[in-house]
Amino acid sequence: MDSRRGFFTSLVALARGEGKEEKPFYPFLPGFIADKSDNCLSCITSACKNVCEEGIVVREDAAIPYLDFSRRGCTFCGECISACESDCFVSEPITSLKARVQIGILSCLAWNKTICRSCADICNDKAIQFTGLWNPEIDSNACTVCGFCVGVCPASTITIHPRKEME
Repeated sequence: MDSRRGFFTSLVALARGEGKEEKPFYPFLPGFIADKSDNCLSCITSACKNVCEEGIVVREDAAIPYLDFSRRGCTFCGECISACESDCFVSEPITSLKARVQIGILSCLAWNKTICRSCADICNDKAIQFTGLWNPEIDSNACTVCGFCVGVCPASTITIHPRKEME
């Protein structure tokens, strides 16, 4: 193994059972207007990707760009909105994403009685609270879905999901 994270990731994969993984959800950029996806698809400069200070904007082939939180998170700086030449974003600043964050308690180190506070330590919004020493929980009212907690989780158990319409 190259790192402790790799070791724990392999243990978690064994515990989950291979072949049961669902396709990961990657949210659109903050403020992206889905109705203007044709404008986005005709863009050839990928300016939104090029200006991202965190390097989390991914644009594969001629697809709509999305956010990949595997290493970093979104600071909601608004540079992608400013750089867009195709008018694909809302004009006002965005401070959260339309998604939700979930901690997989079966593979979370803290939920399994191993001291780990990686997710809570990096959360600027203080949206991850611990019940006692273990059991981290996400306060959905405080969480902006910035994604910083996703990449730092040594067990890769924090995931992003589409927000249900009823939430």
